[in-house]
Amino acid sequence: MLRSLSHRGPDATCLLDTESAILGATRLAIRGLRERLNQPIMDPESGVIAVCNGEIDNHHELGRWLAERGRLVKHKTDIAVIPGLYLEEGEAFAKRLVGAFAIALWDSRNRRLTLVRDRAGERPLFYANNRNEIIFATEIAALVAHNRLPVNLDQEALRKYLQFGIFLSPETPFGEIRKVAPGELIEFDQTGMRRKSYWRWQITETAKQPPSLDAFDQTFRRAVIRQSDVDV
Repeated sequence: MLRSLSHRGPDATCLLDTESAILGATRLAIRGLRERLNQPIMDPESGVIAVCNGEIDNHHELGRWLAERGRLVKHKTDIAVIPGLYLEEGEAFAKRLVGAFAIALWDSRNRRLTLVRDRAGERPLFYANNRNEIIFATEIAALVAHNRLPVNLDQEALRKYLQFGIFLSPETPFGEIRKVAPGELIEFDQTGMRRKSYWRWQITETAKQPPSLDAFDQTFRRAVIRQSDVDV
C-alpha cells in the first residue's frame, strides 16, 4: 500500500506496527524540514498514534493552547499537535483544526480507529471493511493494492456519476470501498462504526450590505499568511 503512494511522499516512508494496528505514511515535507520527525506520530504516554495527509494551518495557536494545559509539543512540524489535541478534546478535536487534512488516529486504550476529513473535503480519505479488518488510505489505488481486498463496480454509484458528475460520499466506483465525507468523523471500535458530522455549512439568508474591500483584504491576508507559513 505504501509503495503505491510513493509518488505522494518522496521524502520519507515509515511504518508503525503495533499488536492490533498498522499505520504507515509517505512524507512530502512541507513543514518541519529540519526535524527528523516522520509519520506516524505516537504519544509516548498514551500510545495514541496519528497519521495525517495535509497541513494544520493553526498549529501555532494549538501548540500554545496545549502548552497551557501541560502538553508541551516538542516538535515544530504542524501535525505534531494532533495527538495532544485528541487527548485533550476527544472526538471534538477535529472542530479546532484549521487547514486541509485527512487524519487517522489509533487509540489502543479502547481499540478505536478515528478517521477525519477536513471541512471542504480538500484531502480525500477512503476505507474498506474487509473480514473484520479496517483498511484506509488517501487513494483508492492503495486500498486495491491490499492483496486481500476484492473490488466490484458499484453500478448504482456509477449511474449517479453519469447523471450528476460526482461520487457523493460515501459512494465510490467500487462497492467495497467507501469515502469519508467532508467535515465527517468516523469511529470504528469493537461495538461497530459511528459516523458524525463535526461541521456543517450554515446556509442562511443574511441582510445585504455593501461589500467592504478592507474587510476582504484582512480576511484574505490572514488566510495567505497561515497557508504560507511553510519551509518550502
